[in-house]
Amino acid sequence: MRLMKWLAGLLCAALLTLAPQAGATDTTPLSLADKAVTLTPSPTFQYVGPAEVPSFLNRHWRGRPLAGGGGLGLLVPTEGDPTWLVALSYDGGGHVSDLDRGRLDPDRLLAALRSGDAGGAQPLAGWAQRPVYDGATHILVWATRRQADGGAVDGLDYHARLLGRRGVLGLDIAARMSDLPAIEGRMPTLLSMLRFTPGNGYRDYVPLADQSITLGLGGLIAGDTLVKGGLMDHLLTGITSQSFIYLMAVLVVMLTTRRLRRRWGPKPPPAPPPAKAPDPPPRGHDGPKGPWS
Repeated sequence: MRLMKWLAGLLCAALLTLAPQAGATDTTPLSLADKAVTLTPSPTFQYVGPAEVPSFLNRHWRGRPLAGGGGLGLLVPTEGDPTWLVALSYDGGGHVSDLDRGRLDPDRLLAALRSGDAGGAQPLAGWAQRPVYDGATHILVWATRRQADGGAVDGLDYHARLLGRRGVLGLDIAARMSDLPAIEGRMPTLLSMLRFTPGNGYRDYVPLADQSITLGLGGLIAGDTLVKGGLMDHLLTGITSQSFIYLMAVLVVMLTTRRLRRRWGPKPPPAPPPAKAPDPPPRGHDGPKGPWS
């Protein structure tokens, strides 16, 4: 009887050691980009960490193109054999303003992209989705079509950028045009999984205190090609950047306040008139006395 109790206790201990240890659940948020971004996992996507990206690509992706660097990892659809995946990246070089949101010219942007892509193995064919910017969420989305394998394959490059306080979060997808409906259908879920942490959102930007770059939304799409092709536009973006505007506003307020104080401020009391020097005393006659002295 004692032997049976001993064996039962040993069996229970073995089962407890084999049971999964308590840890992070599937919905536990993950901190990315030095805690500037939060990723909330979803059952529809598998997250692959940066350290596991090379082995995952070697095992499952088999040399297929990968858009973006995937510096923050990958998000892979969990349904069936995925034909596309999402590469996550973060550029913390500085705040990017959206003041040029009303000047996004799709034709000019496409020409800049083609100029920078001249001679590539997969020539750019055109827009799959023209640039669209949501000013409420500060999310920029665009997609281009590419001709691969001598024109036999219609490739797709899908991009999304989330603007933050000190940088930009990037989602890049390399797929085929036939995958575009599925990607567009999954984008709301993807965007809902990613959030800037409190204090790191776009509206948390502090002018003059936080670093900013004069890139603009057009620069996020076309990169340095747009800057080289239009120096005046780049300078205009810099002049209209938030830091420059706030700096000029501070200078104007300082100069205006100084002038108003001079004109409308309290006047200093008038200076007293200079004191009159006393008359010198009469000088006596020290010469020889005359007959009338």
